[in-house]
Amino acid sequence: MKGKTAFVSILILLLFVPFAALAGDFVQSPAPTEFRGIKFGESLESLKEMIPVPGKGYKNTYYRKDEKLNFGQADIVSVAYYFHDDRLFRVGMAFSGEANYFLIKEKLIKDYGPGRQIGARYGWMWPDFSMEINYDTAQHQGGVYYTFEGKSKNG
Repeated sequence: MKGKTAFVSILILLLFVPFAALAGDFVQSPAPTEFRGIKFGESLESLKEMIPVPGKGYKNTYYRKDEKLNFGQADIVSVAYYFHDDRLFRVGMAFSGEANYFLIKEKLIKDYGPGRQIGARYGWMWPDFSMEINYDTAQHQGGVYYTFEGKSKNG
């Protein structure tokens, strides 16, 4: 009887281990709700300072004329705002140089805790949000992407 109880206890424990591992994939700190004062899910119509990026391949992609080209102590090249159904769902920052990569990654780890490394990508995941930083050593450039995957307050 004692052996059967131990077996059932171990079986129950083994059933819960995969769920604990899945729960561990999410970051414990709160996800970003905005980027530089603009809330994820906000309507394009309410953001008068947005300018469409010219060119055929940039549909629903915008920038701001007076964007600060730094992120913490790092210098960045550009910031792009991506809209879906006229709502902000993604922000991308481009940067160059390995020093900027380390400065940005260090700031994100300080703000959100450790993420996960998968190949050249390092990222954080929440139930309705993800963030990633990547760096191409051959090109000496990289990007940071904030992606809102939830529903906006208005839709």
